[in-house]
Amino acid sequence: MFTRIALLLIVILAVPYYWLLMDPGPTSVAPRDIDIARLRSLAESEAGSRPVAIEYAAIATDSEPGTLLVAGGGLRSEKTGVFVWRLITPGGDTIINSGLTEDQAMATGYKNYHPEIQATVDNWLRAARRIIFTSEEIDHVGGLIALLPADPEIAGKVIGNTRQLESIRALAPALMKSLGVEPAALANPAGYAAIAPGVAVARTQGHLDGTQMIYVRLQDGREYLFAGDSAPMRRNVDWLRPRSRYAAEWLGHEDRAATMAWIKGLARLKEREPGLILVYAHDYGWLKDQAQGPRFAPAPASQPPQHARNLAR
Repeated sequence: MFTRIALLLIVILAVPYYWLLMDPGPTSVAPRDIDIARLRSLAESEAGSRPVAIEYAAIATDSEPGTLLVAGGGLRSEKTGVFVWRLITPGGDTIINSGLTEDQAMATGYKNYHPEIQATVDNWLRAARRIIFTSEEIDHVGGLIALLPADPEIAGKVIGNTRQLESIRALAPALMKSLGVEPAALANPAGYAAIAPGVAVARTQGHLDGTQMIYVRLQDGREYLFAGDSAPMRRNVDWLRPRSRYAAEWLGHEDRAATMAWIKGLARLKEREPGLILVYAHDYGWLKDQAQGPRFAPAPASQPPQHARNLAR
């Protein structure tokens, strides 16, 4: 009797564990093509100086079970982070994402917050020529929303797709008229658009409606593709595994089939273009890997403000 009860308990626990955290989901979906030739052409179509280097800012970090962001990835913890990227460019920088406030970080599950790094990002945003996002989630746009009451002119620097701008406006209704621009091509859920010299964007709807990938070509020819939340971790692409169902569908609103198709497309692109560096959205371990990481320079710390900026209620 005891053995039967034990086996029953194992089954009761194992089935939901597999379904929520290990099941890779729709593995039979076809890869979605990422038209790298088109991205290159668009990036070259803009006259002016291309970026010369890339810096990163890790505003919030945490350790999570590997199986959360990579289905079946095991229970060993992996370090994740909220990142902002600065494309250092003669004539004006482009900033990718905007960080978040401490309250936003705690609300989204990040235990380690670095206000001195967010202070640096705030300075980047103030000095930038343009601001773009890989997603409309709060860990991408929250820093902008928090900064705008004191620096409303920053809104005019934003370049977003339709869904991203809708989300930002919903969080900051007073910005309805002052918020930046939407490239006509990005009104299309499958659109491609030139953003700046050496920078182009492709919408990759799946994780969220406004999810997009950002292609960057530096002056020295190095190429990067910021995969956004289609691939938060390196192992998503290496293992062809999306987020767990728990992370994607219980905690979020992801279309796992669409995201899996983009992951397969990234894997094919990585094999076909070995010189192109994929930049993963939240993989702090990969970012710090001196052998296989991108070797971006970390942002210097700045003096944070006296009072943390919180999202207006």
